[in-house]
Amino acid sequence: MASLISFSSFSANKPDDNNLSDVFNVDRIVSDNVELNFINDGDIQPKISDFIVVNYVLMSNEKGDRRAVVTLENQSSGSRIFKSDQVMALMGDGRRLSPHTYKQKFKRGESISMTLSFGNNKTPILQIYTRQ
Repeated sequence: MASLISFSSFSANKPDDNNLSDVFNVDRIVSDNVELNFINDGDIQPKISDFIVVNYVLMSNEKGDRRAVVTLENQSSGSRIFKSDQVMALMGDGRRLSPHTYKQKFKRGESISMTLSFGNNKTPILQIYTRQ
């Protein structure tokens, strides 16, 4: 008696990295302060500055790249230079990340929108914040 065993292979619907889009999509627009309370054992915080986050637009692509268009306001009575270590993103897994290197000069009271890159991550950005 002969038996015929047939094996079939299938794809688990895992997208091929070559077919993933580089195009960024808007994930969320945030204009109010979001209160999230992940544990921060390492006390990871942005450097103290005179900048506040006015609002931000979170973006990502299918490859997992995370960016945010962030509007910051200089609340100082003089000019200031914003540096990327003065802002952080809270990620969906509770990690805190500073964006890739970025500098921008602000006049007193000036608000400027800028696109900040937070690299490639499996979890989304939940919040963008500064520390005064």
